[in-house]
Amino acid sequence: MTGSINSISGAGAASSIASGSSSSAQKLTDDTKKKLEELGVDTTGITTEAQGQIALLQAQQAQGGEKAHSGGGGKEAMENIKSQATALAAKVGVQVSSDEKISDIMAAIGPAIDAKVSAAGNDQTKIAEVQELQSEYDSISSSLSNMQAQHQAKQAQLTGSLEGLANYNKIRS
Repeated sequence: MTGSINSISGAGAASSIASGSSSSAQKLTDDTKKKLEELGVDTTGITTEAQGQIALLQAQQAQGGEKAHSGGGGKEAMENIKSQATALAAKVGVQVSSDEKISDIMAAIGPAIDAKVSAAGNDQTKIAEVQELQSEYDSISSSLSNMQAQHQAKQAQLTGSLEGLANYNKIRS
């Protein structure tokens, strides 16, 4: 999740709130209020900086989910990977529809490449073509795995931060 809101992230958010002895009672800062409003959060019920930081993390998490599904950087990367997979499917003779999941497309490509390996026999030209297709398949598969791992890491980081803030607020109450 990139963007203009990078000052509070991960466990750093919990530590930045915990660093001040009266953070939970501190009045909502103009900076945090501005960031919340930029994310479309109604700040009328948020009075303390700790509440603001929690709302900011929640809004960032929600916005990250929207980006993954409706046009942010994560979606663009996934669309690029899907485009590459669709192009590879066409190269190996697999028909795919535009609404198929990337995992389904990749699952269909694997056996098609295996069939091309069998059909290549000892023909060095065909073997070279199949190796190129396999390399492309491996590259797309690796990109997909990396995207999924990044998404899971971000989700875990945000969840941990929110849990840490909630625990801190319980202690301060």
